[in-house]
Amino acid sequence: MSTPVEPRVKKRGEAKPSPLMEQYRAHKSRHPDAILFFRLGDFYEMFYEDAELASRLLGLTLTSRNRNDPDPVPLAGVPWHQRDTYVARLLRLGHKVAICEQLEDASQAKGLVERGVTEVLTPGSLLAETFLEEAASRYLAALSWSEGERPTVGFALIEASTGEFRAGESSVGAAVIELSRQRVAEWLLPEGRGLPRDLDALVQSSGAVSMLGATDWASDPVAALGERFSAGIEWKGVWAAESAAAAARYLDRVQGGRAAQLSSPAWIATDDALIVGDAARRGLEIFEPSVGGKTEHTLWGVLDRTRTGPGARLLRRWLERPLLDPAAIDERLDAVQAWVERPTARERLRESLGRAHDLERLTARLAAGKAGPRDLVALATTLALVPEIAATVDEVPHAARLDRAALHLHPHRELVELLQNALVDDPPLALREGGLIRTGYDAECDRLREAARSGKTWIGQLEANERERTGIASLRVGYNRVFGYYFEVTKSQQARVPDDFERRQTLANAERFVTPELKRLEGEVLGAEDKLRAAEYERFVTVRERAAAHVARLGETAAALAELDASAALAEVAARHGYVRPRVSAEDRIEVRGARHPVVERALGSGRFVGNDIVLDPASRQILLITGPNMAGKSTYLRTVGLLVVMAQAGSFVPAESAKIGIVDRLFTRVGASDAVAAGHSTFMVEMVEVAAILRDATRRSLVLLDEVGRGTSTYDGLALAWAITEDLHREPGARPRTLFATHYHELTRLAAELPRLVNLHVRVREVGDDVVFLHQIAEGPADRSYGIHVARLAGLGAPLLARARKILGDLESQRAHALPAERSPLDPQLGLFQAREPEAARDHLAALAEALRSLDLDELTPRAALSLLAEWQERFGQGE
Repeated sequence: MSTPVEPRVKKRGEAKPSPLMEQYRAHKSRHPDAILFFRLGDFYEMFYEDAELASRLLGLTLTSRNRNDPDPVPLAGVPWHQRDTYVARLLRLGHKVAICEQLEDASQAKGLVERGVTEVLTPGSLLAETFLEEAASRYLAALSWSEGERPTVGFALIEASTGEFRAGESSVGAAVIELSRQRVAEWLLPEGRGLPRDLDALVQSSGAVSMLGATDWASDPVAALGERFSAGIEWKGVWAAESAAAAARYLDRVQGGRAAQLSSPAWIATDDALIVGDAARRGLEIFEPSVGGKTEHTLWGVLDRTRTGPGARLLRRWLERPLLDPAAIDERLDAVQAWVERPTARERLRESLGRAHDLERLTARLAAGKAGPRDLVALATTLALVPEIAATVDEVPHAARLDRAALHLHPHRELVELLQNALVDDPPLALREGGLIRTGYDAECDRLREAARSGKTWIGQLEANERERTGIASLRVGYNRVFGYYFEVTKSQQARVPDDFERRQTLANAERFVTPELKRLEGEVLGAEDKLRAAEYERFVTVRERAAAHVARLGETAAALAELDASAALAEVAARHGYVRPRVSAEDRIEVRGARHPVVERALGSGRFVGNDIVLDPASRQILLITGPNMAGKSTYLRTVGLLVVMAQAGSFVPAESAKIGIVDRLFTRVGASDAVAAGHSTFMVEMVEVAAILRDATRRSLVLLDEVGRGTSTYDGLALAWAITEDLHREPGARPRTLFATHYHELTRLAAELPRLVNLHVRVREVGDDVVFLHQIAEGPADRSYGIHVARLAGLGAPLLARARKILGDLESQRAHALPAERSPLDPQLGLFQAREPEAARDHLAALAEALRSLDLDELTPRAALSLLAEWQERFGQGE
């Protein structure tokens, strides 16, 4: 989080600053919360507190401007051509940077060079590609809220580089859920107000913070937004409107003018997407790998086969907000299926998109008046591809989303023709250095270009003439920005220099001279070049303004290309790896045959992953309790279910033989081990906090994935908690979410006799002598043991240690048999979890039961008589009298 740097106040008795430092202080006073990059020749300098801060953050040498004075000015600087590298580091650390440029040529300036702040860069308002990730959005988020115990929160999200603008209003909890899905780079908060606790925790966890004063908040935000956006949304709450108006006004200010790239605000519905909390995103490794992992070891790494930045960002949004509406999901799946069924067209589309630039961001920079010459050339290149892309889309089967996209593939012929005719193919990066306008586009530019070219020809001819006149064969004409054009003569030829040569500069081995004729030609050449640069800049600005008139239709085309790219990418993954279309419905049942973990399968290679079936049904198979050894695949099985739900509801095909997915509203996981040292929470505390949230927030339509809950404390404590948690998930009345629970507590398998909707599963293992072979197959029924010592042997532990472990295990299991109760009767709900009889009473009961069993004549015993005996023995021996 950034901390504003206060502008320096002149100390009493301090010497009056120089005109340059007065100029610096004037600009700094207007941007007190930004680090000011002050251009001085070939460097950007920072002074005073900015210099001290930047030197610490960037590892720069801290020096001083007037080190011999009693009060030297701290100074740090960076070369002008490395500016963006250093600025990017400051932005990542949450700081703002104001760029103060020289507004005139130093060689032409009379007195102090005029300077001005040309842009203010903040973490959430970036437009330049230099500072952006191609496949990820960076949001500016403004918050406003009501007072009271249950405040209403208004929030607005702006993606400055694309113009995306959304706003919503909800409870604190719903706002936290929605905002945690987004990558917020900068938060805008009202000064002097304390955030609600949960929101404060979210803001503290990521992004820079900018505080807005009272003047930043519109007195009538709805009217302000209505005036700005002719096709705005119907505001459903004043807090959302207040946040939206403040965000737009802030962006205007830091961009130095109206942020014209902003689209009309769209309303955020906080109840239309699958909720995947932070713990679930981390546990399932949807976007971020586990510590030490790589991006390709995530679901995102598997599915992102997009060819453009807009396509990648759209696909990421689909995964961040999987849908709840089966009809909307089917629309996405229809589009994916259309591309799967036309592999040749899909490949042709992807090849075309691979040559396209980021039309979304190009359009935003064009609208904001920030597009450079290379941006407009990239725009023309991309738009020239649209007709061939449209022809490819016509070849695929009809799908509603593809049909809508096709309607917005505008050809933009007039704009393409303008840009191709006006601009050279490879313009320079700098806007005011000339070389922008194509020969033949503008008569005045052509005339000035010819004048500059002719003048240089004349200078070349003058060089040849002077060599002949003076007899100095090594004489040459040179140029630099300080002295202009000159004749250079080596020291050994000084005696031959004519009297009309005027000395301009002395070097170690040569002298530089000018002549009246060279000065005259220089004036013509440089005058023509200056006029040409000015003329080309004016023509470029005119072309850019004409192109900006097409922004609305460009935005539609950019959105259409993103849609095509995202759906074709999912189709590419599906076709390449044998994924199937899931059947998504409002039913509660989840039934998948041959399910495969998409990330593990990719890491293992084709055909090596062992698929498994998954059947979850709240009526009969609500809780699946999975036991088995470590390394056998229990955790993978859990994560597979979670990832397939996310994929299906995002609109992706899934790795399976067949899949029926009943809509999930919230996905909870408690997997892995992590702590929160800064908050004072141990691993076990974090686990219990997450479990508490699951039990509090899960609904009947939720999916809960629990992996080894209770292992962070003593065996009996952990078993007791795991037992009680399982009962709570099953209880009537209750939420009864669909649940998978992987555990090493084999005692929990007894619950299948008591909880009718709990089913035991286990991971199959084959023993071969002293070795075990993990089959990675899920089967019905409980596991018989955990094979932990076998796994330890595979890990390389020595034979003596393992032998000792087996001896200890035998002793512990013997003691445990006496300490733990016999299986609890489902008809005896009052029996305590670990209730044990008095030793003598237990022996008497066992002796009586044994005698009764020995006296039975099994040949004569009918089924009815057997049931009667069981009931009698249950009453006699089951109550512990």
